Amino acid sequence: MTLLSVAAVAVLVGALVRGYTGFGASMFWVASLSLVYPPAGVVPTVLLLEVLASLVLVPAVWHDVDWRRMRWMLLASVLTMPLGVALLQVLPARPMRVVVALVILAGTLAMAFGVRTAGRPGTRTALAAGSVSGVVNGSTGLGGPPAVLLYFSGADSNAVGRATLIAYFLGTDAAGFAMMAATGLVDARVLTHSAVFAPLALVGIAVGQRGFRRTGGGRSFRTVVVVVLLVLSVATLVRAGLAG
Repeated sequence: MTLLSVAAVAVLVGALVRGYTGFGASMFWVASLSLVYPPAGVVPTVLLLEVLASLVLVPAVWHDVDWRRMRWMLLASVLTMPLGVALLQVLPARPMRVVVALVILAGTLAMAFGVRTAGRPGTRTALAAGSVSGVVNGSTGLGGPPAVLLYFSGADSNAVGRATLIAYFLGTDAAGFAMMAATGLVDARVLTHSAVFAPLALVGIAVGQRGFRRTGGGRSFRTVVVVVLLVLSVATLVRAGLAG
């Protein structure tokens, strides 16, 4: 199997996960596209695919989104991201990624064993999720999992939590892509690469979304969320170890 075929399969798998859970595609897409494309063009390509994914998913979940909490979460993320970037200037990136991955792993295991916060996520939870996500995203690029972990630690319904996070990631990914475009990192090559893999991503998202609808977001949903978070945290630890 060629590297391009491996990348295509990984893009499809990431899209399936994204369509079902509302998050989790970036790891698959960054790892796969890095096999066949120069690293400088991979991140903006992935961000564009993420924006496309959210645009496809948002219409179906529009009425389930808790817009008030999503706005607080997005605002907190935007405001705290510069702090994460500042931390990156004074602290080594690899140890930070390891610490973040370990915290995500510990939190995910706690979630797997039934640890929950009381009640539905409120404004404070939204602000906390957005703030942590912003700092972590600015310093390590791993802002997604903390937001998912904090948001799903409450008693909100799976449908509302998934929908709110989909809308939130549309905001963060669009902002990230816009910043990269403003700094000249989005060129014809990025747009071409995105166009090549967009059909696969759209198919995977559609299938994953159909899977969520069929299960109705029941007990299996949070199990899948836990598994995806575990994979993300372990993969981050492995990558950090290999980089060392």
